[in-house]
Amino acid sequence: MKKIILFVFCLFALQSLKAQTNMEVSGVVKDSTNTTVIGAAVKIATAKDTLSALTNLDGVFVFSNIKSSEFSITISALGYQAVKKRYFFDPNSKKEVLEPIILKNDNKMLNEVVVNGTPDVTIKEDTTEYRAGAYKLRENALAEDLLKKLPGLEVDRDGNVTTQGKAVTRVRINGKDYFGGDIKTATQNLPADVIEKVQIVDDYGDQANITGVRDGEPDKVLNFTIRKDKNKGYVMKGVVGGGNEGRYQGSAYLQSFDNNRQLSFLGNFNNTNANIFSLTSNAGAGGRGGRGGGFQQGGNDGLTNVNSIGFNYRDEWSSKVTAYGSYSFFDRNNNTTSSRLQNNLASEGSVFNNNFSDTDAGSTSHRINFNIEYKIDSLNYLKITPNVSFSKNDGFSDTRFNISSNQGSSVGSTFNTTGALNPNYGAEILYNHRFGAAARNLSFNATLNSTSNNQDQDQIYRNTPSGQIEEYQRQLITNDNNNDNVNLRLSYSEPLSATNNLEFNYAYGFSRADNSRRVLTTDTEGSTPVFNANQSNEYVFDYITNRFGVNYRVNQKLYNYSLGLAVQPATLTGATTGNRSFNNIFPAARFAYKFSRTMELNINYNGNTNQPSYDQLQPITNQANAQFYTTGNPNLNPEFSNRLNIRFNNFDMASGNVLFTNLSYSYTNDKIVTNTINAPVASDPSVLQEYKYLNADGFYTLNGFYAFSKPLAEKKYVIGVRGSANYNNNISFIDDVKNTGKNLILSQRLSLQLNPTTAIELTPAANFTYNKNQNTINTRANSEVKAWSLSFDSKIYILKTWIWGTTTDKTINSGYGGINANPLIINSYVEKQFLKGKKGSLKFQAFDLLNESTSISRIVTGNAITDSQSNRLARYFMLSFSLNISKFAGNSTAPPSEFDRQRMNRMGGGN
Repeated sequence: MKKIILFVFCLFALQSLKAQTNMEVSGVVKDSTNTTVIGAAVKIATAKDTLSALTNLDGVFVFSNIKSSEFSITISALGYQAVKKRYFFDPNSKKEVLEPIILKNDNKMLNEVVVNGTPDVTIKEDTTEYRAGAYKLRENALAEDLLKKLPGLEVDRDGNVTTQGKAVTRVRINGKDYFGGDIKTATQNLPADVIEKVQIVDDYGDQANITGVRDGEPDKVLNFTIRKDKNKGYVMKGVVGGGNEGRYQGSAYLQSFDNNRQLSFLGNFNNTNANIFSLTSNAGAGGRGGRGGGFQQGGNDGLTNVNSIGFNYRDEWSSKVTAYGSYSFFDRNNNTTSSRLQNNLASEGSVFNNNFSDTDAGSTSHRINFNIEYKIDSLNYLKITPNVSFSKNDGFSDTRFNISSNQGSSVGSTFNTTGALNPNYGAEILYNHRFGAAARNLSFNATLNSTSNNQDQDQIYRNTPSGQIEEYQRQLITNDNNNDNVNLRLSYSEPLSATNNLEFNYAYGFSRADNSRRVLTTDTEGSTPVFNANQSNEYVFDYITNRFGVNYRVNQKLYNYSLGLAVQPATLTGATTGNRSFNNIFPAARFAYKFSRTMELNINYNGNTNQPSYDQLQPITNQANAQFYTTGNPNLNPEFSNRLNIRFNNFDMASGNVLFTNLSYSYTNDKIVTNTINAPVASDPSVLQEYKYLNADGFYTLNGFYAFSKPLAEKKYVIGVRGSANYNNNISFIDDVKNTGKNLILSQRLSLQLNPTTAIELTPAANFTYNKNQNTINTRANSEVKAWSLSFDSKIYILKTWIWGTTTDKTINSGYGGINANPLIINSYVEKQFLKGKKGSLKFQAFDLLNESTSISRIVTGNAITDSQSNRLARYFMLSFSLNISKFAGNSTAPPSEFDRQRMNRMGGGN
């Protein structure tokens, strides 16, 4: 009996020992879209006690000192169905990491609450992420309609997208370039209801995305992630329409999703200035000048005919190989009538060039780009990106000018015919090897490009100075410009600890400009032009750089920073430049502090060089403009710029308020500037100015930007305020005397989104721009421009299948020299939807009802202020029919590999 009692006692003792196990249990809570859930209540219960915790900013919970290997976990969160799970583990285990726990949406709860565990906006180091489902849209809405509702983003009338004061330059779908990164192709065709998230990424390139080492200025990239339940199916859309004045339009769009395989086709033809393919990167305002008070509406300046087609392809050829790319063809013809008043600064007075131009330009472009990603194994990755483009341009311009200065005045004309071929070839190779540990990487990147510009120009110039006989000149100009570039970069990252690493890099750059300029001239009308040796030139130069750098990076949960230094010796070699050497030091620093998942501070400093172009270096006088000569300087040094950027972003989950701020400063040493020489040719008084190039210090820019958005009444009303201040300290020389042009541009915008009911969408907005320019030499060239831009967009849904929409823009300008335009542009349409699911519609549109469309702008540089006005497509009417068919069968894709997951996290796109 004693033995039995002792045996039972031992069993209880062993069981007690099991219960005394000190185990750490952790896990992560996500929703059905794989997004982490913040603030979920987690309760862990054992036979003896119960513990509670909340998930942190990353959706993670941790329990220490769990004294039992058997327990249950209950998880609840607003907007989700509660989950309870039971676990059994080895009693000897000291640490257990649970599989991700997935919460399902509680539809009933979601209709009753405003704030849940998933924020509408998530702020990451290099990424701002918007949850598409948080923004209400009507049927058949496009990605562009979604972007217009996102705080901090602006979509203008032409479809260009800007964020935090900078232009978005590329677009991707699920992290891969779409139609070569063409923005309008995606935003104006991709259905909004297939989008799960919208991400704005500061992209430093593929190598930086893999290694985590960022330097230089990033591109703003737009990335759409596709909903898993919309990742298998198709979308077909077509539009055909005709109007008065011979206006027509037609387009077709087909998108097929089959998990990892995507196929797209796009076709477009119209004469309504609608460009589906942009084919060029959007660029922000340059540091040398600013643009203020402009009005943009209805596409490009002038009247444009467009024909274009495009194909996009993406697929996984195997579990290791992914391929994607696109082909596009673009044919465009544009006719523009414009007037321009240019104030060319002089030491005393100014040279005013007032001209009127009729221009007809045609272009045909082909573009092919392809990408092959090969995940060799878990440690090796290879990406090859070839690209080819070819364009053919031809056209003519007829310009009449009236020039006045202290030397007198003259009237005349130029007639210019041009033709050009531009073949471009390139390839990029990226290889990465990971040495077992995630932080130890060896990365190699090679970029090769060959570009050509072969142009023929026939120019006839006539000029009659006051009191003199007419001057005549004809020039036949042939330019063959070829540029070859090779850039190699090697990077090695060594982890010093779990949070610190050291990166060493080397970069080699080779650039060769091989340029031939041949000019035939005559001063006698009717005679044959003969070779002009003074204006012709054969010019070759090489620019070679070797850059050695080191970066120290620290990654902590709430903050990370990096410190780097690079040294770059460079040589410029050419027959006329001689052999010259340069040495530059590139400091770099980054700091990011994550106050929360929705609030972050980023500080970034870097430096870079910019080499002079062959036009600036070639030692000849270009007399293509017979009154304004340009002479190159073979002794120019490369520019060196220092940039500091500070960014603070915040999203308040409780109120929905969104705040974006940005402050940047740039200073350039050896800035390449213009020296304007007045009356440079004593023997020829018709030559008014000659532009030369030299290096100068003192050029800097200071830019500030903020955007604030506040939703009210569950986003039925949204107030948006945006402002910017840009100061450019432009440097130029006039008759060898330094001139400082102080250019200040202030802009303030107030916008409202009013959606009192699901049937009414109203968007009024007001924008004020102030552009002031002061010069130290010639105060008479000082100027102030003010512009008010008022807009009102509306969309009203009537009787379920009728839509009435309007867009109204009023511009009030003052301060433009000799150019006055205050247009009121009113567009309106009525649409009738029919067929099941509103798949078909008839739309009657009226454009520019008051027939006042025009475009004006101001451009300020170091030596000139230019005010321009151009015609735009004016009043017309259009009746169109559209058909929109889509079908989806939800099918989740396989989870990303460990390599892809790490790379997406570095880009800021991971969950």
